[in-house]
Amino acid sequence: MSPDQRYSYDILEYFLNINLKRELSDEFQYHNYLINQKAGPQLDIIAFITKFHRISNLSDAEAYLIRVQRTSKALDQLIEQQIERRHRNIETPRFVCQRVIDGLEAFQKQLRDEPNKSPLIITFIDKLNDTICSKEKQTELISRLLKIIKINVIPAYDRLLNILYEDLSNAKTDHGVWKLPNGDKYYKICLEYHTTTNMSPDEIHELGKIHVERIQNEMRKILKEKQIESWHDFRTSITNLEYDIEQKYENIEESRTKILNDYCQIIEDIDREMDKYFSSACRPTTKCVVERIPQFKEATAVSAYYSSAAFDGKTPGTFFVNLRNIDEVVKFKMYTLAYHEAVPGHHFQLNVAQSLKHLPFFRRMIGFTVYNEGWALYAEQLAAEKGFHKSWYSYLGYLDAQLFRACRLVVDTGIHWKRWSREQAIDYLIENTCLKKGKVITEVERYFVYPGQACSYMIGYLVILSLREKAQKALGDKFDLKQFHDAILLSGSLPLNMLENIIDEFIKAKLEDM
Repeated sequence: MSPDQRYSYDILEYFLNINLKRELSDEFQYHNYLINQKAGPQLDIIAFITKFHRISNLSDAEAYLIRVQRTSKALDQLIEQQIERRHRNIETPRFVCQRVIDGLEAFQKQLRDEPNKSPLIITFIDKLNDTICSKEKQTELISRLLKIIKINVIPAYDRLLNILYEDLSNAKTDHGVWKLPNGDKYYKICLEYHTTTNMSPDEIHELGKIHVERIQNEMRKILKEKQIESWHDFRTSITNLEYDIEQKYENIEESRTKILNDYCQIIEDIDREMDKYFSSACRPTTKCVVERIPQFKEATAVSAYYSSAAFDGKTPGTFFVNLRNIDEVVKFKMYTLAYHEAVPGHHFQLNVAQSLKHLPFFRRMIGFTVYNEGWALYAEQLAAEKGFHKSWYSYLGYLDAQLFRACRLVVDTGIHWKRWSREQAIDYLIENTCLKKGKVITEVERYFVYPGQACSYMIGYLVILSLREKAQKALGDKFDLKQFHDAILLSGSLPLNMLENIIDEFIKAKLEDM
């Protein structure tokens, strides 16, 4: 095998083995909460149809109707999966059941009472035009779609809700995965899956506490230098800064459009400077667009997320922003979020991976959480180092985001290993971050349903940063940041031990050329 083939073999072997351990073994294949408040087929089906189904001709329009009709079959299969979990004593936390029910009831109410306002109908109408078919045909298609929703979709969601009502009545507590059969073993596998390391839950917990203290002290130092009266209480200080009128948007509908436009401007401003730090091979050929998270998903969705561009380039990479509550948006925190999700974060890394046509297709597709999220946190630091925070407010926003990720190490392991209650986890984040309680609750409830995932961010970031420091120390003034970024990005997403090997080879090759 060539070195590239060897890497491809090792990556695929690792990927298959860790998935076999976590998701495909008879012992643990039903341990995930397939239906949860963050994601799941119950709403992902709708999001997929409305976002990704293109309509270019009449055949595409007919296919849209078929997909909507088959939603009922997919939901019935989901019900079967949920019943199987009952038989295996996989009890969903009570709050998860309630959150999913709340979201589905609201979605069902709109389907039943105002179907013309549902995303299934609105999207379909938006995608139809006179070049596809006549006005009369469009009216007929819309009428058929309304009938499909009434006969197929609404009854299927009713069946799913009935199952969830039963689960809610049987759910006794809000608990980590420790309560599931062999839950401690499962959590260790989840950590291995998301971090690609053998770090123990206790090691990760203590690592988090160390970085929480470090970042809090750095924030206090800045607040003291700026003569903020309550500098010793960083939470109160940051909260006061957030309520500065200059950092808020007016609570009117037009502000939602302005927020999206401001994010676009932040991305454009940093993107113009990226040639200084990235070679052309690491510059995406597709633009990143900014959109609102679909409103039917907003209530329980995270603050933002990134969705990769389609391989054919017809759907751009999209930075989705949650605009459910304008008051939650703080201007000085927008910069770091944009750098993480878009440029030079996920938009760079994921689109570069897709462009690596010399690699086997699976390597352009698969992703390791610790690498992807570690890169996005590294992107935040890169932006901070290179002076893209034009105010100390904005730099504090960066530190605030770093603190949040350090706290995740503590809270995730607290919930699933140290058996913290939901309330304990909420209290810890309120005491140790600058997040508002609503955001804290959303985050904590996310950690319950994605065990181990929250630990990947800081661990991946720390490893990438340590690899850069290693290369800088070894190469001295011959260190080239663009070349280092090439080494990190041009092999696609990797487990951390393989990424370390890549950088060791990079250093060795550079030393031989000196």
